[in-house]
Amino acid sequence: MASNRGRNLMHLADRAPGGSEFSVVLTNDADAPVLEKAETRDIPTETVVREDGESRRDHERRVLAALADYEFDLVCLDGYMRILSDTFLDETPTTLNVHPSLLPSFPGTDAWGDALDAGVAVTGCTVHVVTDATDDEGNVVEGKVDAGPIVTQEPIPVYDDDEKADLTNRVLYQGEFRAYPRAVRWFAEDRVTVDREAGTVHVDGDDNGQFPARRVTSGDRAAELRYGENPHQDAALYADYTADEASV
Repeated sequence: MASNRGRNLMHLADRAPGGSEFSVVLTNDADAPVLEKAETRDIPTETVVREDGESRRDHERRVLAALADYEFDLVCLDGYMRILSDTFLDETPTTLNVHPSLLPSFPGTDAWGDALDAGVAVTGCTVHVVTDATDDEGNVVEGKVDAGPIVTQEPIPVYDDDEKADLTNRVLYQGEFRAYPRAVRWFAEDRVTVDREAGTVHVDGDDNGQFPARRVTSGDRAAELRYGENPHQDAALYADYTADEASV
């Protein structure tokens, strides 16, 4: 489900992680570019635009009706600009979303700008299970948005000269394009157990919670390496000073 270009969804469609395939792409915007992209890949599409004055729950009931004839085991969101309530989530399989930060840092709609404003050296993306972020009347509870249990994350460096567009693209292409297929592959391989009540996710083979383990490049430059006189052949050796247990 996407509201705009759906680049993550189309990347998933092209990669087919774990042998997965799309049953349908649904959008809430009749002009969303994802519609044409899906059609060129022979993926069925559905459009369910929220009508003026329509409640969140009533719109979600129409979304469910549009999906009723399709079989699917997983729902993937990609820039779907509607907060989902339990009306939808209780009637569908696990729903995943990808968020452009290392949650719980920088939730919300401008995670890239927030990361730059905070001056962090590392940001990234998070694939998480979508949980109900509304109250009994269907109103959004801000503290519950982007708060579902984490499936996987991918760290991405932030450079001193980054503009927001630079960071946005790096998080998408180097982060989200890795993390989302990884998560979908785990689900396709039936390796994921989600406990929505406890707010936990367990991945078989990840008994120590190490996925993706130790993937951030250390900033500790230990030595300069030089190959000949060509400056483009320079390199550096980075050291990892962490340890599993104390040695002193």
